[in-house]
Amino acid sequence: MEAPPPEARAIGGSPVRWVPPPGLVPADEEWMRFGLGLVAGRLDALRSGAGVVVVRVLAWEVPVLTDYQEEVAAAAVVECLRRHYGIDGVDIGVTFDPQGNRYRFTWDTSSRPARRGCGPDAAGR
Repeated sequence: MEAPPPEARAIGGSPVRWVPPPGLVPADEEWMRFGLGLVAGRLDALRSGAGVVVVRVLAWEVPVLTDYQEEVAAAAVVECLRRHYGIDGVDIGVTFDPQGNRYRFTWDTSSRPARRGCGPDAAGR
């Protein structure tokens, strides 16, 4: 694609752009952007010529908000790209912390993008 659609958002300094689904809350948007940043180099490899790669997320549904953790948005977008498009190479570890009653994620830090405000903290969130 030569030029991304006007609603496309940048992922760091890469030529990969993404369009979030309608109604996405800011925290989920930031975590999805983080997840896409983890695979931006692999997506860039799909690019031909001087254009950009655009990832359009069509929908994001969280059926039960009771124990929802925002960082799941990053893991979900990475897993979706792996499963449906063969974009491999990102290791995401998940463990359950019974003391904190939450899941802890560990991210492949070799390709960690710069982030604004959200994203994994020192505790692995």
